[in-house]
Amino acid sequence: MHQTKNTPILRINELNVWYGKNQVLRNLTFDVLPRRVTSFIGPSKCGKTALVRCFNRLNDLTGDFRHTGDIQFNGVDLYSSKFTVSEVAQKIGMVFQKPIPFKKSIYDNIAYPARLHGTKHLDALVEDCLRKAQLWDEVSNDLYTYPDALSIGQQQQLCIARALATCPEVLIFDEPCEQLDATETPKLEATVQSLKNHYTLIFVTNKRRQAARVSDFAGFLYNGELIEFGQTEQIFTNPKDKRTEDYVTGRLG
Repeated sequence: MHQTKNTPILRINELNVWYGKNQVLRNLTFDVLPRRVTSFIGPSKCGKTALVRCFNRLNDLTGDFRHTGDIQFNGVDLYSSKFTVSEVAQKIGMVFQKPIPFKKSIYDNIAYPARLHGTKHLDALVEDCLRKAQLWDEVSNDLYTYPDALSIGQQQQLCIARALATCPEVLIFDEPCEQLDATETPKLEATVQSLKNHYTLIFVTNKRRQAARVSDFAGFLYNGELIEFGQTEQIFTNPKDKRTEDYVTGRLG
């Protein structure tokens, strides 16, 4: 499907999510535009992770998960028979809070998922993914060593490179800086900014200022409800809802 910058890549309409009898998301409706960074902010346990796990269908692995409403990916119901869970995982990748590299060489951390999807020209792919993750210059001479010696920040950059190996359209970052120190966080934020030239990015964070720095659009979640969604500058400088204002100024949560 031909995608323009103003055609939503994801359309969410009246999404409700339950884990067992516990409803964690209520009537969420918004669009995600391609090649932008969309952040979700809000206090812990407000539903941010539950939401983004709907997009790559990780919630399917939770036996008591159910949802109502629609999630359209490129105009097709993400939960229809047209997509398998593995196809969704290939198209919508994820970088988690804690980096967990495979117990393989730096090279094979990237080549392994690419091989599973039948990708050829692995040397070029590995270099391209590492360059996009802004790690190539640091590891190009150590590709066949294990990543244990890398710093936490470098391991997270490697996990970004690994997520890129399946050529996703969307990449989700679920609090990716939580384990990083103050010197490594700016590099990851710079990587996010550069990646939006090629991918649609969804960024979950508890850090208000970080969301303001990295994202083009932002949504404020509170108690499972999407209180406000819009351009990041508007959310942070001229919020329409008092609860949003209280959160972004630090008076709430």
